[in-house]
Amino acid sequence: MEKIKEQLEQMGYDYAVAIATKSEIENGAACGQLSIIVETE
Repeated sequence: MEKIKEQLEQMGYDYAVAIATKSEIENGAACGQLSIIVETE
């Protein structure tokens, strides 16, 4: 997740991504799992 967070940060995005299965993508489904990346100290 750290690599994803760094790539999103470099592109100016906040840290939330939607994860979709191959089947969802192939079928044009608008669902997926929302993942929010949270940093803790």
